[in-house]
Amino acid sequence: MSAEPPRAVRHQPDAQAAFDAAFLVGDSGRFPCSLQRLSSAGATLQIELECTEAAPLHLEMTSGQTIPGKIDWFADGEIGFLFDEPIDIISTLARTLANLPAERRSMPRVEIHQLVAIRCGNKVEHARTRNISYGGVGIDTKLALAIGDPVHLTFDALRPLNGVVRWAQDGQAGIAFNAELGWQTLMPWLRHAQRAQAANAPAAPAPTPHSPEREGMIPDKHAIRLDAPASIREGVRWWNARVRGLTAHLVELETRAVFAPGAQLWVSLPEIGGAPANVIEARHNRILCEFRLPLRPRELSLVSGNQKPG
Repeated sequence: MSAEPPRAVRHQPDAQAAFDAAFLVGDSGRFPCSLQRLSSAGATLQIELECTEAAPLHLEMTSGQTIPGKIDWFADGEIGFLFDEPIDIISTLARTLANLPAERRSMPRVEIHQLVAIRCGNKVEHARTRNISYGGVGIDTKLALAIGDPVHLTFDALRPLNGVVRWAQDGQAGIAFNAELGWQTLMPWLRHAQRAQAANAPAAPAPTPHSPEREGMIPDKHAIRLDAPASIREGVRWWNARVRGLTAHLVELETRAVFAPGAQLWVSLPEIGGAPANVIEARHNRILCEFRLPLRPRELSLVSGNQKPG
């Protein structure tokens, strides 16, 4: 979850999202507004009345929950509202949804930074989410995307999603899902992401040139060393990974997911689709898997991009 302060969205291409009704309450009155973006630190509100009140205020949600805070900025009908204390986004959203009839259930864009694999044509790369809602996701990406491009998205612990690029500029893009995520799917996933973020330990330092980890987990000096995006499926859940080493029989993957030796996976590799594999060793954030059927020479060449072994 993002803990960044609220940002202006009116002039951003993905500003037209489903809004939640709310009220900004202070000594001078109770002003209706709509909730556009939400983070643990604050919210971006759309409001018609010019409101620069410096006195303490409360954001009143449709659930009746009130969140104390103050106005950080006001511009073009938008307010950046900073909370006095960080909030639990998931509990706040769940409480609001539970108090609304099914036909009125909507939610603002939730500010969240998560890894996502994006495939466009034959190009695939890892990107970082900026925000997500029922209907789409905003991302930071190095891919050269164009409006109308069909894309395939893989989030950690969520089923793959198809979508279309709605806008792209300056290394950012907005993608609309072909089929909206229901709140019954999105809310548990957000909760999972929140818990994973809270439990995530500091990243290990990068290996030095003389570190044994530099050699990788594959006990073969002819293994091809790579840094390529991949995806892993265990059961119905998918996870992002990066290929670090490859032979016809073995693949070394770096991933934030936890897999025990013996786990049966489906490993999706660039250029060739996927292959079944079993985890034979797990070490920190890396796993070594054995393909159930060896890769053919052409498949190995496609995945490695004709990179030389060693």
